[in-house]
Amino acid sequence: MKKILYKLLAVCISVLLLPFLLTLLISNKKASYSMEAMDFNIYYEKDGSRRKLEFDEYLIGVVAANMPAGYHIEALKAQAVISRTYALYNISMLSKDSGDRKEFTTSELGLSYITPEEMKQYWDSNSYVSYFTKLENCVHGTKNEVLTYDGNLILPVFFGTGTGYTRSAKEAWGVDIPYLKSVPSKQDVTSIHYLRITEHEPGILTGILKQMYHSVDISESSFFDEIIISKRDSIGYVTEVSVGGLIVSGEEFAAALGLNSNHFSIEEYEGKVRIICTGVGHGVGLSQYGANAMANEGHSYEDILSHYYSGARLTVLDK
Repeated sequence: MKKILYKLLAVCISVLLLPFLLTLLISNKKASYSMEAMDFNIYYEKDGSRRKLEFDEYLIGVVAANMPAGYHIEALKAQAVISRTYALYNISMLSKDSGDRKEFTTSELGLSYITPEEMKQYWDSNSYVSYFTKLENCVHGTKNEVLTYDGNLILPVFFGTGTGYTRSAKEAWGVDIPYLKSVPSKQDVTSIHYLRITEHEPGILTGILKQMYHSVDISESSFFDEIIISKRDSIGYVTEVSVGGLIVSGEEFAAALGLNSNHFSIEEYEGKVRIICTGVGHGVGLSQYGANAMANEGHSYEDILSHYYSGARLTVLDK
């Protein structure tokens, strides 16, 4: 259940949130963070109820929902800084977009949040106290620390597992963001989630793609002639696929087939469609598995953040 949750969270971030945030980034690249944005309230809404959260309480729930609590404490500290920066970035952007707005719900701030009650469902009773204390220490141990670039809060995107290198935002999304460059993440290839090979009947995949793209005319017998990977980026992620002549994005195609990432290849194997997929997520920003590997090698959370966000600075906000 927990693995499924993480995968769904990653899909939601990629498909629903990033286009909105990137639009804001393009339209207002010099938007500076205002300390007035610290005057806000966050609410958790579920089943018709609404509960106010303290900011640190919210951050603990965000870290718990987005990174395995069993990861090294330095990796979790990096995730805490990311979560704080992400929230304040969104609050700043949404405030500018909606006047002097001061109230926000957890669902609006970009990253999934789970309550302590939900944490108890994902962790056994013996792990709950130690994990919660660990996350609490990560949030409090990085108190008021955020990531900035050129004096502005950054958009600290992240993903599960890479393919040896991260991607640049320019290649992935067509937006040149200076702190989201391609950097090595060699440890990712040791993840148990790095490689996934699946085999499918051509007819099943043809049916899925026809449901997704009603206008295309593809057949089971000519699957390998009509489904063609037409473009990749420099890291090997698929950026375009021709589906019966219709060009679709690599991320959209991967999502349609339930792949872990858009770093994949398609081949024929004994009459079936074999899909070889590596990595988990969009590949831009911080690799969570890579961050944990760096922490296990003795690197601090400061080292991790400076590695994955090129030129970004760890900044302590005024209280």
